[in-house]
Amino acid sequence: MMSCEKGYSDNMVSEIRDVIGEVMSVYKESCPNLEVKELVIDPKELAYPVNTPRERTVYSVKAVMSAIVKREDFVVSTTSIKQAKLKEILADESLSDISNLSLLGGRDIKEVIEITEEFKTPLTPIKLDIKDLADVIKELTSDQHLPCSVWYELGLQLGLYDDRLKDIKADYGESVERFRECMSAWLRGEDKVREKGGPSWSSLATALDTIDQKSIASYIRNKYL
Repeated sequence: MMSCEKGYSDNMVSEIRDVIGEVMSVYKESCPNLEVKELVIDPKELAYPVNTPRERTVYSVKAVMSAIVKREDFVVSTTSIKQAKLKEILADESLSDISNLSLLGGRDIKEVIEITEEFKTPLTPIKLDIKDLADVIKELTSDQHLPCSVWYELGLQLGLYDDRLKDIKADYGESVERFRECMSAWLRGEDKVREKGGPSWSSLATALDTIDQKSIASYIRNKYL
């Protein structure tokens, strides 16, 4: 199994994450008695023109999962005393949403590691509400330069109804105003926003991924998840 080092493009990271998930899913369905124990980053297998690790590095899948559950930032390689950031090993993944981790391949994490009483509290996304409007808009537009013109497409992916977005379009002439009203409705949990996970950094990142704003989605995950 292979993960990414710093320097990969967002599309490449996303594709490798999907490949890991597919491999783990097939293994679960076709080879249920086979236990996948290690995540390997091998410089010989990295065919991309980026800086590669100098040596083959192996991480225990159980150790990686345990670190996530315990909310630890680092995991130690089984081949050395080297520590690595979980965010670098599992790039572009939300560590607060365990159920969707590629390494699980659709399995319950309890099938991989034993969850003790101390760590049974689920990792829940950081919820947002209307009081966070200014911060959300600043992060997206001022800091990450998301064009306000994507407000309609983003609103649909966040769970707002088409009729509501049409009303916003009719009531406000500038894209900046429309973007603000769209995000306000999302933060209030209007329409089927709750069905999409509710207002949170996690659901926002997912919506940004869907409208092909992957670099901003990665930024949100790295900063808040």
